[in-house]
Amino acid sequence: MAICILVLEDEKTAFDFWEKLKAKATPISNFQVINPSKKQEKGTNISQELIRELAPMRAEIKDVKLFNPKLSRKERQAKMSLWLMPFGFIAGLTFAGMTDLKTFSSIGFGQINETFLGGLLGMGAGWIGSFFGARSVNSSQEDLKGLIKFNQQGFWLVILETPFETELPWSTIKEMKPIEVVNLSLI
Repeated sequence: MAICILVLEDEKTAFDFWEKLKAKATPISNFQVINPSKKQEKGTNISQELIRELAPMRAEIKDVKLFNPKLSRKERQAKMSLWLMPFGFIAGLTFAGMTDLKTFSSIGFGQINETFLGGLLGMGAGWIGSFFGARSVNSSQEDLKGLIKFNQQGFWLVILETPFETELPWSTIKEMKPIEVVNLSLI
């Protein structure tokens, strides 16, 4: 998937960019307008209809997982736990059944309950493993730090993502005369 982040001077340019993409029927999988951290003084003359249309696409930089490592780590942890927990349950169940351990027999558990409890402990280990696995991935990129600085200076950021096998609309991007364009290739 191709991701492109544009740094734009004002809100009107971001909205004009959306209008041109819509007019050219460009296939887009994600379009987000990130409000600047520092509020701008000047007003813009944008139609209320366009503002309502783009309201779901507007976000603060702290709410975008590309710029917030905590959000992306939380999403990675949830995805990892989806397969680590069942795998841990099956592994714990198998291990407890194969070894015939009597770990909890002093509390009055029978062999079947002991095996099931081993599966639950394995599932818990998978859940804990998903936290450590998600934390071990380092997703910080130097380009993103520069974009965060632009946002703090009062510039608008636009995240444009196209579907797989679809080229970014470079001619339309150049028409907007962005201050900076960062092309990310995330897989």
